[in-house]
Amino acid sequence: MAGKRKTNPAGSTNSYRGDVLRVLGVLKVATADQIQRLSAPHLTFRHADKPTPSKRKQARTASHTAALSDMRGHGLSENGGSTETGDSLRT
Repeated sequence: MAGKRKTNPAGSTNSYRGDVLRVLGVLKVATADQIQRLSAPHLTFRHADKPTPSKRKQARTASHTAALSDMRGHGLSENGGSTETGDSLRT
């Protein structure tokens, strides 16, 4: 496990965790896609070369999903169900 962080095993940064906290502080419940679109809309265009919409969405939301995972380990966020389209809701 060389190179892994003990406190944040998913490798998230303070800025992404801050983004997540700011968005969840306002919305209370959101998907990783909503968090990304509100806090870092420029990432929408960065991954436009991916072959499918699913892969583009996964690439866009990977950093915020990692931040949510690390925060869940610290007890700061939790999964709150899912939407009709199958996206996980986070609280």
